[in-house]
Amino acid sequence: MITPANLFAFLATLTIFALPVALSGCNNVQGMPVAAPPTTISASVQDSALTTKIKAALTASGDTGNFDIRIQTQKDQVLLSGFADSQAQVDRNLALVRRIEGVGKIINHVRIRRFT
Repeated sequence: MITPANLFAFLATLTIFALPVALSGCNNVQGMPVAAPPTTISASVQDSALTTKIKAALTASGDTGNFDIRIQTQKDQVLLSGFADSQAQVDRNLALVRRIEGVGKIINHVRIRRFT
């Protein structure tokens, strides 16, 4: 005769031994689509590298006198913001940034300092 205790013991035993066998087929990934690796870290590293190249070029140019600038990059877009002493200084530095490999669009938010 099947008692509730015997039925529970049978189902528990079946679960313990049958479940791992049933789930072992889940490890077969052949033919399954592979997810693309995340690109956020890679893009972030590329953005940082481009920012570093821009900062190095501006520093090496020696035309950064009172050029107080913030550089942000996203993909090939470069956002320049801050302050400069003259429009000529802004123009020279924009021309320099345009020549850097990897720079696409430049968004210029650099303002001229007004001394009173």
